[in-house]
This record gives sequence, structure tokens and C-alpha cells, in this order.
Amino acid sequence: MVHVGTFETRRDSDGGTDFRMICCTAEHTGPLVASNEIAELDWFGCADRARVSAVDQLVFAMLHASGQLP
Repeated sequence: MVHVGTFETRRDSDGGTDFRMICCTAEHTGPLVASNEIAELDWFGCADRARVSAVDQLVFAMLHASGQLP
């Protein structure tokens, strides 16, 4: 696994961290299967960023700027 970045959203009122996401890349073979707390899988592009959380939007912006997300 290779660390891509750590992304955080902040509370407006006190500046505390609402959510932190640590993103990594890795090679994978075989099917992707939803399990445990993951109910379903789907593929998203940059045009879908309004459908994801604020912290995911930060990840999408970084991936798009680096040419990794169409």
C-alpha cells in the first residue's frame, strides 16, 4: 500500500476535526465485494462529487488535479 494523502473536514463552530480519511492505493486482483458495513459498491468520477461527503470531495479534487480521476 502507498499513502496518497490524509484529508480532514472541520467543524465550523470550534475548528475541531469532524472526520479524517487516510487514503492509500494498492494493487488488487479478483472481484470487489461489499461486506460488513459496506452495503454496495459503485464507481464515481469527478462529475459525481456532489453525491459524496465533504471529505470525499477533498479526495476527488486532489485525484482530479493529479489526473487520476476523470
